Amino acid sequence: MGLTLPTGRIEDLDTPDAHITFVRSQWRDFAAFAWKKYLSEGRGVVVIDLRNASKSGEGLHVPTYYVADGSERLATRGGWPNGEIADVVKEYDPEQDVVLVFLRLDGDAFYYNVSDDLTPPRAYERGRVQTSRP
Repeated sequence: MGLTLPTGRIEDLDTPDAHITFVRSQWRDFAAFAWKKYLSEGRGVVVIDLRNASKSGEGLHVPTYYVADGSERLATRGGWPNGEIADVVKEYDPEQDVVLVFLRLDGDAFYYNVSDDLTPPRAYERGRVQTSRP
């Protein structure tokens, strides 16, 4: 999953307030993606990789991907960025919450455990219904 944003500066997206605004604006997509990946790969996080964002004619492309607990992808990354994230991954409720990790430009990693009235399973089902319409 990659997201393309009309903004031209990645720095504008790399603040806690901008993270929250971004997650709210993309919640349905994040929730549906997280549920789909949870069903196929198990517990994990959606990573928003600001460090590898790139500019194009369409705007700013932000790599976004899923990392499952115990996966090869996680092992390749050297594990979770910190113990707090590891604990959250083990404790979150995938039917209600999405754990998002922002890889920040300064090398830090921020995480958010987010829920909304539109739960991940419902977001996924809505997306499937919309894509199956003629």
